[in-house]
Amino acid sequence: MIDRIWDFFVDTMMTLFMPLVCTYFGFCSNTFINTSVQNASGLEWVGNTMLSPVQYLLAGKEAIQLPDGSWELKQRFDYNHGFWIKATSSVLALPTSLVLGTAVKGLGMLNSESATRYNSLLDDIQSARSRPHFELYHQLGIEMGDAKEKLIAQGYKRRPGDEMTLFFEKEALKDISAILTNAQIPWWVDCGTCLGAYRYSGVIPWDGDIDIAVLAPDFANVQHALNQLDPKKYIVQDWSSRERPDSYMKVYVRKTGTLIDIYHFDIDLEKRQIAYILALESNLFFPEWWKVRERRFKVPVAFETVFPLKKAQFDGIEVFVPNNVEKYLQRYYGENLDPAKIYDPIADRYEKDLSHPYWQRVYAH
Repeated sequence: MIDRIWDFFVDTMMTLFMPLVCTYFGFCSNTFINTSVQNASGLEWVGNTMLSPVQYLLAGKEAIQLPDGSWELKQRFDYNHGFWIKATSSVLALPTSLVLGTAVKGLGMLNSESATRYNSLLDDIQSARSRPHFELYHQLGIEMGDAKEKLIAQGYKRRPGDEMTLFFEKEALKDISAILTNAQIPWWVDCGTCLGAYRYSGVIPWDGDIDIAVLAPDFANVQHALNQLDPKKYIVQDWSSRERPDSYMKVYVRKTGTLIDIYHFDIDLEKRQIAYILALESNLFFPEWWKVRERRFKVPVAFETVFPLKKAQFDGIEVFVPNNVEKYLQRYYGENLDPAKIYDPIADRYEKDLSHPYWQRVYAH
C-alpha cells in the first residue's frame, strides 16, 4: 500500500514538475559550470576545484583533448564509494561553490590560453561531426544505406483523425531520422512507436511519446549529429544516470513540452546480442511501476533479430524497424501483438478486447 502511495506521489510530481526536471538536465549540460578541462591551470583550475561540489551533484564531466584537436568527455567523479557523505557535503557547500566557483572560473577565462581552450571545447561540443563505427556495424550485420526489405504492417484501422496524434512529435521524428540517416548512424523506432508501425503503419492512438533506439557506442555521434536540430524547436538533453553515463538521451519538443526518448543498447560481441540500458533504474525519483514496465525491455536480443534493419512507414515518415520485428516486439509485449482495443467503425470508438492478455497485467490501465 505504501509503495503504491509513493508511486502515485512520484508520478504526480513528475508530471507537474517535468519542466523543472528538463531545466535541471539543461543545467547539467551547461559546459561552463559543469565541465572541467583536464589540463586546466591558474584561475580556471581554481574555479573548477571550487565548482567540484556543484559538478559532483550534477554528474559533471571532465574534458580531455585528443591528439587530433577534438575533445572527449568523461564523467569526472567516481560515485561507487562514499556517495552519501560526498553528496551531503556537496549540498552544504552548494551555494558558496556555485557563486565563488563561477566567479573565479570567469576571471580565469580572461587568460587567453584558457579562453582559447574553452572556445575550442565549446565549438567541439556544438559541432555536428560524427565518427561512424563502420567496422563495428559490419560485425553486427548492419548494412549501411537503404534497407533492402520493407515491413508489411498488420493493417489495423484507427478512428479517422487519429493519425494526427503526436503531430509535432512526429515532425521531430522526421527531423531526427533525416539527421541520423545522413550521419550514417544506425537507428530504429522502439517500444510503442515500433509497435505502432507494426500494427497501423503509424502512431498508436493512445500513445504518448516517440521512442528511438541507437547503439551505446554511438552516444557521442548522436549527440553531435543532433546539434543540427533547430534550437528554436528542440532541446537535446543527456538524461544518463551517474551509474550508467552516456546511455540515455531525450529531445525536448518546445511546442508541446513533450520528450522523445532515445534509448541506447549495449553490445555483447561474444554472445552476439544487444541489450537495452535502463539508465534510471536506481533513481529514487522514478516510480516503481515505471521501473517494472521498463525492466521487461532489458531482455537481450540476438543480432540477427535486429539486423539488418527493415524500412517501415509511420504516418508517412520512413523509419527503420528490427529485421524480425515480431520476435523483437514479443520480448516486450508477449506473444499476442494485436491491439488490446479494436476500433469499431459503426460505434466510432475503440472497444476493449477483454480476452487480450494485456488486461491481466497488474499495471494495465
